[in-house]
Amino acid sequence: MISGIIGAIIGGISGFLIGRYFSKLGGVCPLLCNPKISTLYFALLGFLLAYKKF
Repeated sequence: MISGIIGAIIGGISGFLIGRYFSKLGGVCPLLCNPKISTLYFALLGFLLAYKKF
């Protein structure tokens, strides 16, 4: 469970940075250009990748 939480934190941080960077470029992808959505999406993705029982 701890690995899943750490994965979610790392995924959320990386998602936030990706969202901030792509929003300044003015892209059209709503998943990557919105920092709020990309933070939640990458946190969930990081949790699922790091959690060993899914």
